[in-house]
Amino acid sequence: MSASPKRRYIEATYNLLKREGLDGITIRKVASEAGCTSGAIYKHFKDANELIAVASVRYLRDYAEDARTLSKVDLNPLELNLQLWECFAFYSFTDAPIFENLFFSLSEAGYDTTKAVDIYYECFPEEIQDQKGFIQEMFSGATMFERDSILLKQAAQIGALTEESARYLCTLDTYLFRGMLASVRGTYQDPLVARATTRDFMRLLVRGYESQLNPGYSILVVKPFSPSLNLDQKLEGSQAYQVVIPMTAGKQPKTARRSG
Repeated sequence: MSASPKRRYIEATYNLLKREGLDGITIRKVASEAGCTSGAIYKHFKDANELIAVASVRYLRDYAEDARTLSKVDLNPLELNLQLWECFAFYSFTDAPIFENLFFSLSEAGYDTTKAVDIYYECFPEEIQDQKGFIQEMFSGATMFERDSILLKQAAQIGALTEESARYLCTLDTYLFRGMLASVRGTYQDPLVARATTRDFMRLLVRGYESQLNPGYSILVVKPFSPSLNLDQKLEGSQAYQVVIPMTAGKQPKTARRSG
């Protein structure tokens, strides 16, 4: 069974993005890559920006696989959110212009990036099938803030944070991520930059989370001043993370990590 035209056009655009980056991609170039006419593409996409936005969602493929792995591990919402941020940040800093364009520049220009995500997963449903419901909700969130709020609200519900702290951390996470994403715009092609920037990002993120915890709660999966990053625990030959949870003394409730 041959791929649908929309899938072919998205894949052709993605291939161009990988080879040439954001600059200079036109409907005509995509048509040449896909072996069709420009008119055929315009039947499905209104312009090159929409096609670029939709094709950019393909860069979330490895992150989606990591999210599937992490969602199967017994982590409380704060720990899971930090692990997911680590994955997302690493891939974002590796392809900074793509992620900055998709999650910030396009939306500020008035483009609905949620629509791009919806179109992509309508064409490639297999990439998020079997994901837990809250993970699918994170992938369809309209803004970075809304995506981040899903697990932070859960953390407030189990008592690890106040609702005010959850909102504060959503804002902190979003602005910190955007600032660090912009900071690597000119250096992201250096293979060491993504790893180093992810370490710095996580170190700051963990300190922020630690500062907002309610009394009696702790984050066991990371250390506040020297995070143990899962990007150093990559399985050989796989994009999925090997989740390593520290051993702790005593019994811990499954829905929350209490200290003491």
